[in-house]
Amino acid sequence: VAEVRDLHGRSYRVGERPQDIMGRSRAWMLWLPWAAMAGISVLQYGYSIAATTLHGTAAAGAFWVLALWVMFQAGAAALTAALRHRSAVAPSRAMLVGALLCAAGPLTLAYTDSLALAVLGYSVLCGSGAGIVYATCSSTVAKWYPEARGARIGFVTGAFGYGAVPFIIVFTAGLSPANHAAIFTVVGVLVLAAVALSGLLFRDPPLGWWPPDVDPRLWAVDKRINRSLLSNAPAARQYAPGQAVRTTPFVVMYLIMVFAAATFLLAVAYVPIIAVTNGFGALVAAAAVGLLAVVSGGGRAVACHISDRFGRRQTLSAALLLAGCAQLGLVYSAYIHQAVPFVVFAGLSGLAGGAFYPLLASLVADYFGERNAVRNFGLVYSLAL
Repeated sequence: VAEVRDLHGRSYRVGERPQDIMGRSRAWMLWLPWAAMAGISVLQYGYSIAATTLHGTAAAGAFWVLALWVMFQAGAAALTAALRHRSAVAPSRAMLVGALLCAAGPLTLAYTDSLALAVLGYSVLCGSGAGIVYATCSSTVAKWYPEARGARIGFVTGAFGYGAVPFIIVFTAGLSPANHAAIFTVVGVLVLAAVALSGLLFRDPPLGWWPPDVDPRLWAVDKRINRSLLSNAPAARQYAPGQAVRTTPFVVMYLIMVFAAATFLLAVAYVPIIAVTNGFGALVAAAAVGLLAVVSGGGRAVACHISDRFGRRQTLSAALLLAGCAQLGLVYSAYIHQAVPFVVFAGLSGLAGGAFYPLLASLVADYFGERNAVRNFGLVYSLAL
């Protein structure tokens, strides 16, 4: 085991294999977070379909619960990222806490119709739990894959989108006021099991760990090994969060996150209501939300690969342009009562909306350095939401 530095002054711990540290391949720290993220996806993408199925067009009021869920999820994610950066909490312990809090959401909806209890159980507790799980999975993957951080995080967080599809199908086909308590109870148990069992095996590598089969000094400068250097320059120095917030790029990223996240979350929440209001029916609503979730998840890793080749700023600009066009297409297709274009534009909205999260995370690392990348992106994410 040795510590080496590249020409940018960044230090790396080299010489240890994952098997030496935890007795398993580091692929475990890719697929276990993926499974946990798939487990909590129903909490965001499934909620809108469940609310529309149970309440129809009167579900608009129920989406305040989802809006507050997003706010608590973002705040908990930022706090967890800061704690994980300092190694103040073990990932397995954080995942257990997150699993219990996440399960509180569906169980609350199963056994009460009170809006106040729904806000407490789903928005506050469940939203916080989802933020803890999201940040723990992302930070764990980032620590085990420092040479492919953006693509691997994009792959894992992609499960947060398409993991909801089976639940969307169940909610559309069988959810009713008569059986919603039983279905939500099963959902809560499944979320608890998926997150807790996956998180039980989470482990962190030593601080600054680098995989032994890649030379970090060459990775920092050789464009044949690190293809992303062809279009993306690394940070000149490492910025702590307090330093990053005083820069112009941070303000620009914050504004992008504000408008892009608001547009995407509005689509997630209101696509099923718009579908039902315009007479498309529950099947079209489910198809639109399901396609949105699938391409939102699958498009994240694709966007990271494209950005490595063509540049992250250019790819982000294209994603934001696509998001704006998709929203206009959603409105117009609903106005002229065309179901097929409506579903297509919902998918394009999901593609663009899912892409900008990992793209912004990678840009944060490019501008402010990789040492505090998770904390800095958590700050952008939480302040914007």
